[in-house]
This record gives sequence, C-alpha cells and structure tokens, in this order.
Amino acid sequence: MTRQRRAHRRRFLPFLPHAVLTLALGHGLLPDAAAAQGPVVGATAADVALQMRELDGVKRVLMIAAHPDDEDSSLLGALSRWWGAETAYLSLTRGDGGQNLIGPELGEGLGVVRTGELIAARALDGGSQFFTRAYDFGYTKSAEETLRFWEQDQVLADAVWIVRTFRPHVIVSQWSGTPSDGHGQHQAAGIVAHEVIRAAADPQRFPEQLTDGIEPWRTTKLYRGAWRTRGDAVLEVHTGTFDPLLGRSHFQLGMASRSMHRSQDMGVRQFPGPRVSRIELVAGPEGLREDDSPFAGVDTTFLSILAGVEGTDRQALQRELRGYRDAIVEARSSMDVSEPWRSAPILAEALRRLRAATERAAALPGAPLELTTVLERRQALVERTMLAAAGVTLELRVDDDLLVPGEEVTVHAELWNGGGLMVTGATPRVFLPRDWTARWAEADEIVLGRSGFFGGPSGAQHEGPADVEPGELARWSYRLSIPPDADLSRQYYLAEPRDGAMYRWPGDRSLWGLPGNPPLLTAAIRARVSHSPTMAPIDVAPTTVARYLGVDKATGEYRKPVLVVPAVSVAVTPPGMVWPVEVAGSRDVTVVVSSEAAAGSRGTVALELPDGWTAEPTSLRFTLEAPGASRSFTFSVSPAGPVAPGEHVFRAVARTADGRQYQEGVALVDYPHIDRVALFRPAEARVSAFSAQVTPGLRVAYVMGSGDVGPAALRQLGVTVEELGPDAVRAGLFADYDVVVLGVRAYETRPDLAAANDQLLDFVRRGGTVVVQYNQREFTQGGYGPFPIQISRDRVSEENAPVTVLEPGAPVLAAPNRITTEDFEGWVQERGLYFPDEWDTRYRPLLSMADTGEEAKTGPLLVAPVGEGVYVYTSLSFFRQFPAGVPGAYRLFANLVSLQASEWNAYVTSESPET
Repeated sequence: MTRQRRAHRRRFLPFLPHAVLTLALGHGLLPDAAAAQGPVVGATAADVALQMRELDGVKRVLMIAAHPDDEDSSLLGALSRWWGAETAYLSLTRGDGGQNLIGPELGEGLGVVRTGELIAARALDGGSQFFTRAYDFGYTKSAEETLRFWEQDQVLADAVWIVRTFRPHVIVSQWSGTPSDGHGQHQAAGIVAHEVIRAAADPQRFPEQLTDGIEPWRTTKLYRGAWRTRGDAVLEVHTGTFDPLLGRSHFQLGMASRSMHRSQDMGVRQFPGPRVSRIELVAGPEGLREDDSPFAGVDTTFLSILAGVEGTDRQALQRELRGYRDAIVEARSSMDVSEPWRSAPILAEALRRLRAATERAAALPGAPLELTTVLERRQALVERTMLAAAGVTLELRVDDDLLVPGEEVTVHAELWNGGGLMVTGATPRVFLPRDWTARWAEADEIVLGRSGFFGGPSGAQHEGPADVEPGELARWSYRLSIPPDADLSRQYYLAEPRDGAMYRWPGDRSLWGLPGNPPLLTAAIRARVSHSPTMAPIDVAPTTVARYLGVDKATGEYRKPVLVVPAVSVAVTPPGMVWPVEVAGSRDVTVVVSSEAAAGSRGTVALELPDGWTAEPTSLRFTLEAPGASRSFTFSVSPAGPVAPGEHVFRAVARTADGRQYQEGVALVDYPHIDRVALFRPAEARVSAFSAQVTPGLRVAYVMGSGDVGPAALRQLGVTVEELGPDAVRAGLFADYDVVVLGVRAYETRPDLAAANDQLLDFVRRGGTVVVQYNQREFTQGGYGPFPIQISRDRVSEENAPVTVLEPGAPVLAAPNRITTEDFEGWVQERGLYFPDEWDTRYRPLLSMADTGEEAKTGPLLVAPVGEGVYVYTSLSFFRQFPAGVPGAYRLFANLVSLQASEWNAYVTSESPET
C-alpha cells in the first residue's frame, strides 16, 4: 500500500521516537480526546507538566491480553501518567467475534469499531496500542480449541515482533494461561504472554525478524494480573491516589478509558477514593523477593542506556546525559503554570544536550541499539514538551474530508505562536504519499470558510519562511494533486481476505501490529524558537497530521480524518439474501450508487447475474451532480425456472462516462467516540436458496434490541414486518399484530420495552405470540418472563456441536417446516449463548446441545402457553446466522413466528403428545 510506505520513510514505526509515535497515532487515528497529548491543537500547563514526568529515566511496560476491554486501564494510566513510563497494550485480537451494543457492525466491521475504541482508550490512559493477526472467531472454552483456529507459532511470532520493537522492561500478562482464565482465547493469550519473553530473547526463534535494526530483546520482569490474589509475590499498585495534574485519580482516568468500550456496554462509574491494581510476579531478576514498585530490580536510570559503552566515549556521553538530567530537573522545579513558556529555555538546554549525545552515539562503531533508539525517542519527546511549554501549535487542515483519485484539494498549514517566545524562519514541509504532488495555492484557490458569528480566520498568508511574533498566526496553503491510481484508504490488515482466523499482514513490516493505517498526510515546520537575545535559538520541527475541520451548527467545531475513496461507490442492498425455493416470480434488488467526485458522476448501472437469472431493466442511467449525491435503483430479478438450492451471487457494476468501472461500495464506520474509518465491500448480494415456508398473511411487530437483521430476514421469507419505535412500545400498540419479536438484548437496550412489559404479557394472554431472543441477567432481574426463568452464562460455542431434537412432533418444530438435525448444519461461530439453566415447568424445552465433553444443555429453545397465547424464549444465535444465510436458522425462525397458540395449547394438553 503506497501511502503507508511513504509515511514511514524514516524508520519502522515501532522504532520512531515515542513522541513521534504518539503524535502520528494520536492525530492520524485518534479522536480529539488525544489532543492534549501534543502541541498540535494546544496543550495546557498541566499537559506540559504531565509530559515532563516522562523525561527522566527509561521505563517501558507492555500489557498483553486477548481482547478489547481485557486491559487494566487504571494500571496503564498510573504507569504512564504518574510513573512516566512508556506503556502499550497488545491485544491479540480486535474483538471481532463479539456483539455490538451501538450499531449493526459484526465480524470485521465490529473489529474496526473496537479497534477505534481501544485507540480512544489509550488516548486517555497514555499508552500505545498493538495487535497480532489473530481474528476473534468467537467464544471458546479452552486454549486447545482456540489454537485449532489460530496457529500458535504465528500468534507468538507477532507478539515477539511487538516485544522486539517496543522493547519492554516489564510485561504484564492479564491472563495466566490456565483454565482459570475462562474464555479459551484468554487462556491462549496467557500462554503466548508467558512464552514471548523467552522467544523474543532467543535469536534462534523467528530469525527472519532480525534485520533492519531489529534485535532480540530480553524483558526483565513478567507479572500477571492478580485481581483476587494476595501474597508475598503480589504487588499492589495504588491507582486511587488523586493526581492534581489530572484533577482525578488514575483509577478514575482508567474508568474513563474503559468507558470508551461503548460497543461492549462498558460504561462505568469513576469512583473516587483509594483503589489498587494487583499484579503477581512470575519471573524477574534472580534473588528478587520483595517488590515495592513494578520496576524493582530493573535499572531504569537514564544512564542505563550506556550499557556496553566504555572508556572516553562513555565519559563524554555521561557528561551530556547528566547535563540533560540537570536541565529537566530544573525545568520541572521552575514550571510556572501561568507562563509555562518560561520553562522552554531550560528544555532547550536539555534538547541541546540530547542532540550532542545523539551525535556522539551515532559516531560510535557498533553503538548499542538501546542507546540510539532511546536517544531518538527522547529527543522527540523533549522537543514536543518544549513546544507545548512555548505555546507553539501546528495544524494541517484539508478543505475536504473525502478525497477522490484524480482530483485536487487545498490544504493549509497553520502555525500559531501562542506563547511568549519568538519563532523565526518557520519553513513548512508537507509529507505526501507517493506520486502525489503539491504547489503553492493561488489566491482564488484559498477558501478559509465562512466567517461565522465571531469572525473568520486571521493570520498572514506565506509562501516561504516566516517570522512569527508571540500571539501571531502564520499560514501556508497548498494545492495537492491526487494521482488517478492513488491508493484508497483501505485498512492495511483488510487489504486481503483473511487466512482462516488470521488476518494477512502486508510485506511492509512498518505496519505490522499497528491499530490501523498511518496518517495520509502529515506536515512539519522547521523553525527556530528563542526567548530573548540572550537565549540561543534552537531549531525544532513540530509535526502534525492532516484533518478536516468542520462546523456543526448545533454542536460546533469538529475534526475528522482525511480518507481517500473512489469517485463512485456501488452497494447492493441487502448484501445477503435468502430465496425460498417455493417462492415463484421476481424479487426486487436495490443498487445504491453514490458519488464523491467534485464534478459529479454520470453513467450506467447494471446487475451481473448467474446463468438462469434475468434482471429488468438490464441497465439504468444515473446522473449524480455533486459530491455526496446518491441514488437508489431497483431491479426486478427473476429465475428462468425453478430456483436451484445453494448459493447464487448477484453483482452490480457502475460504468461512468469516462470508461471506468466500479464494483465496490464504501461504508463509513463513524461514531462520536472514535475516528471514522472506511470499510470497502464488493458490490454484490449473496443469495442463499433453500426450502422455507411461513404461515401466509402474518403481521409481525419487531422491537429492535442491540442491533440485528431480524426484520430483513423475516421480510425475505415473505413476512410483513413493522419495527416498533419507543412511542408505540410504551403505548402497548401490539393488538394489530399476530406476533411480536424482540431483538437480541432488547430488555437491556430498550427502557421503553421494560416499561411496557405488562402490556406485552397482556398481548400474549389475549392470544398473541411473543418470540424473545437472548438476553442477559437483566431479564432475570427484571422478572420480565410470564413465569420464572433464570438466565445463566451457559453457551454452546462449537458451531457444529451435535443437536438433539427433544420433541420432533411439537408444532414449532413440525410446521410449516419439519426441523431436523440437518437444519443445524452450516451454522457459524456458535450455537447460542446465555442459555436459561432454570425455568418454571410451564416452559417446555425442545432442543438439547452441548460442547465437547460437557453435559447437555436443554435451555436454547423454551415454549410456554400463556393464557390464550404462546411465549417463546430462544438463546440460539440467530443474529449471527441470518447474515451468513444459514438455511436451517431461517427455517426454524419461520416456524417460531408461524406458531399458533391454539396448536401449541392443543399439543401440550393432549394426553399423548408425539415425542
């Protein structure tokens, strides 16, 4: 991927100075919550003081676990914000196999959401974020089961890569690697975390990594999470101490970080008062018995980087490093919160000392890698802190957020000298992807936006070096030309299809393990900063990442990352279809064509169908006049004869007037708490054809829960479905329907449903059918069922686990589709989750299933008569099967909504029910 290679010309990203790493990630992929970490959008005096805590010593900590939300955010926050350590969290997966409480994304799309949430969490607690190639394929109950999907050596190799590039002194494994960890992926993460220390230090393990400055790395200490453990080897790290620079404790900061996991319903209270994080020492220096800090037994002094340097070289380097330390101690002690720029001259002296040490180190033959990399990282950190203290900010603004290959866009680099120092000779440089070009923007090409109520932008426009007085703003504007074949903003780990349960990483090693793509556009301004005629000027180069700056009339200013998207986007809705073979005639297929081209787009759109299918019309013309314009087109698709069972693929193609073809759609994953990401999908519908019948004329009301495709699934079966909003639910407007279906976790996400539960039960008693899909403990606690029912954490995670039909003659299994064990073939990810384990005898269990080696569970499908109606509770994971087009799931769900209370009541009251 071209633009990623361009963005990493200096060195591999894990070896960039820590400050540059934070800036590159923070302002290319992070939400504006990260703004306080760097000077590019302005830093407070407290931010400067927090950064000063990072300037002394050398401490790096890597936390390892399996998923988003496994991390101890409070511990990361305390180590980073209070101890001044460089911290990072390595999550083996992106949480792709979980559920989504805030939107429709599942699978890889959910992985994108949860990746963004982890980045937002790290922006608060101060850490970096890494991943392996492992795909979260769903819940497992053992490490052995997990490692049948992941090749252990591949995951270990990825973890070794992160250790060898991040080079932690301390590793904290959140899991033990034993069955006590619960989730099989937790167990696997613990195994990898315990093995990675030995493997990363061994040059015989994964030797192909050891090129281009990568060396084996020996981590000094290994801890594991010990939430419930006490003992001599357990260290309690106090996280509940009030930090005046944060205005809260590190526990409270950690809970704010944890609350970024919104797709997992992880919002928590930020309790004040004493708190601790417990970690247990697993391995460390020989003879180490009592720990009073996570770094006991580790040489974290700044002079430790001189290990391996002897003689006069060592003495010369020591002089520079001691001078550096003296300067940062003075800078911290003399910090003035009302005029933080007074610390800048002292930080400038620290920077001079570091640069002198770096020059000496570079001249050493065979200089230790730890020496050179720490000096590089620390230089950037000191420079960033100095500029933050000086009140110097740099912003790179782009006039559009969605860029199209072959077009041009204007960008503005703005340097604001907000402090009390003089900035001279400011010279900008914008870093572009390969084959992009830039020129100075002409006057008529510079559009700074509408002035707004409080006046428009100010500041002088420049085309070259500029001197910027205190309080002044300087601006440089460029016109960028985007090549016609420019790379689209496709996430690097999604550029190729997965290899089973492993993502594919590209050949560019600088991308390995990163949360997402590096920033598209960055800028640096080389300038000289001086305090007075007596202060020698020092060159600095603040760096920033391009963002689109917009204004919402209701909420005000916002920023979004800049993405490259195609001129025309094509999507087929729905992307997955089912076609009951009994259904004759045609189906409507909708194709949505969108344009982001500045001059609009014109052309034709058509469906490409398999043999034996026809579309009417064969093609349609489209004209989209402006960026953001979109139109829907409907095609009537018919089979030439009987539909053959199996999968059929309908593909859409748009052909524009300039001869280009587009067969891909772009979906923007865009939530307020994370940065927007583009997901690219083929413009196709996969059609699953099979035998499925449903009672004619059914009227179904659907109460959506946390998000699923149940309404669309029912409509494709030929059912009339209406989704009920909060007002209709609260009013209990159920009487006009035959069936009410509740979406997954509806009682957790729909307070209107909980409030109207009595009215829902009245609907059942009067002869209606209610189908309730899985809930968690809220269902039991609320007593929402017509009879007592206890929801457990039981699940069947093996998607091919044997299923026993307990009562084949039960109406819900006998008609209109005869359900057999064959209907449970081809299921994906799991059978079901959060099964009831206790229930009133009026509920009748109809299915039995179990994971390997476990007792059978009979709670996946329960049916009970209620008055003149019937009540169905099912924990089967229909929400995963519907998007995958699993025939048996559709057939069974068709039976659930077709169930007639009279038939069920007759069945359960008969003297000899068929079994």
